Amino acid sequence: MLVNARQRRGRVSRRGRERHISVPLLVAIAVAVPVALMAALTAQAVVTRSTCSNHPLMVNVAVSDDIAPAIKRVGRVFNQQHHKADGRCAEVRITAAEPAEVASQVDGQASGSGPPAVDAWIPDSSLWVQVARAFPLGAQAIQPTGLDVAKSPLMIVMPGTAAAQVPAFNNSVGWNFLLPAAVGGPAATLGLRVDLPDPTQSAAGLAALVEINRLLGNSAGARAQFAKFAFSAQSSAQFDDPTSLAAFASLANPPLNSHPVTVTTEQAVMAYDSAHPGQPLAARYPSGGSAALDTPELDYPYVLTSTDPAEQAAGREFQATLEQGYTSSVVRYYGFRSGNGVTGTLPANDGLAQQPLQAATPTVPGEAETDLQAWEKLQIGSRDVVLIDVSAAMAAPSGLPNLTLEQEFTDTANLGLELFPDSAQIGDWEFADHLSGRLPYKVLVPVGPLPGEVGLISRRQQLQEINGSVRPMPNAPAAINKTILAAYQMMLASYNPSFSNAVIVMTAGVDKAPDDLSAAALISKLSRLQNPNRRVELIILQLGTAGDFTALQQIATAGGGAAYEISDPTQVGKVFFEAIARRICQGGCASP
Repeated sequence: MLVNARQRRGRVSRRGRERHISVPLLVAIAVAVPVALMAALTAQAVVTRSTCSNHPLMVNVAVSDDIAPAIKRVGRVFNQQHHKADGRCAEVRITAAEPAEVASQVDGQASGSGPPAVDAWIPDSSLWVQVARAFPLGAQAIQPTGLDVAKSPLMIVMPGTAAAQVPAFNNSVGWNFLLPAAVGGPAATLGLRVDLPDPTQSAAGLAALVEINRLLGNSAGARAQFAKFAFSAQSSAQFDDPTSLAAFASLANPPLNSHPVTVTTEQAVMAYDSAHPGQPLAARYPSGGSAALDTPELDYPYVLTSTDPAEQAAGREFQATLEQGYTSSVVRYYGFRSGNGVTGTLPANDGLAQQPLQAATPTVPGEAETDLQAWEKLQIGSRDVVLIDVSAAMAAPSGLPNLTLEQEFTDTANLGLELFPDSAQIGDWEFADHLSGRLPYKVLVPVGPLPGEVGLISRRQQLQEINGSVRPMPNAPAAINKTILAAYQMMLASYNPSFSNAVIVMTAGVDKAPDDLSAAALISKLSRLQNPNRRVELIILQLGTAGDFTALQQIATAGGGAAYEISDPTQVGKVFFEAIARRICQGGCASP
């Protein structure tokens, strides 16, 4: 009994379709080898048919979309054999299902109703098993069998026409090829567009994320580099079949004429090349100079997920069929390697057979889920109020030729604003002393979406105009602490859990307003206001060296954030990503 579930809800929402792959005749020969075995199995089915009841013990097997056609073929043979388990006939119902969706169902993280209960599972990667087993329900339900049904190495891929214009791709390619130039990737002049399959949906994207994190390391600087990678990569659906890969290849054609790069499987590359003879993709097995940074493989593990003893017994009956040579031949027919790594005939015209392949070190428990959590935290949108110091102290020389601190602020703010995507929500206040009656601050632009209209122009345009027009107020001292407290309270009151909420202060750090709060009083109030369920970060950027940076560090720490000294506007990119990377450790990062 075969079902293709096309309407599901859960952690992902990718296309749920069955793929029919045309393969070369040489690969098809592999299926002919076990013909005698199939004949014997059919004969056995005829003998045992009469002993089976009309109410078989049904095992629901969720299978990754790409390998579902192969496993359905094996399932038909299994059902014809009329296996028995726990004294009853056992049958399997194969359902094509997205692995990330099944993981969220098995580990209890899915919202709402999902696909039917899963008794056994073949995801495209054991990474999903690790992710699901990180939750108590997943650890209880999932029972690994040790069987890998198939394998397919990952490849870094470009359209052939684009790769021809990027000589670096024609040599050995490592995972640094996906990084921006600022953190060790290819030169920006190459104009590469990295389309990373969304790691929350795609095992290929998740495996690539693991390799990138291994490459960068775990230091504070590495976290900032990882944040820069996360912001630079285009998060996309997976290009994992001839149709989607054709759409990917079209990105290199007019009018875009771009140089796209993605990560997909060897099986998907062969399927595309077979469907597009004469126009193969440029594909490379990544090599990083060490076992940890070589080529990951999707391994299609078979695991049991039912706690019912009878269903477990039936699931193990199906496991015995999956372990047979017939199954290995079928998966090779569909372009996969068998579970022990044996490949079918690699086509000679796409160059795969000539490339060296070294499998990467498998992930250790906790590695994939830690990297996935870091990615998810970095994908959260920003919701920030920016406090602009317009006190007299901002008219002081910055230390750079012909630049005051306020002019340095203009350069810094404009550079920083460019780094925020349209999904961000930003607002601006300015502050000095008694700027608006008794208040030391004035709301210039309320917090809201950057593309949203404020009057006749967008919020982003208005913020750019403000950044270029602010001027220091002669003889006006700064009331930094009262302003920080008011902004922090406002962000707490309007807290949005769908965003990372922060107060960003741009200041000379010279607080001389006679009626301002003391630093000690502000620290005490911020410490009491902090709420782990409504987390607002306080990020302070001190321009120049005249301020009391030690006090600002203590204030920022009390507000769950960090303080940074900026003496060069070009430092803003580095500081921005250091501040963003704090999300990875949820405020537990050491101060810079």
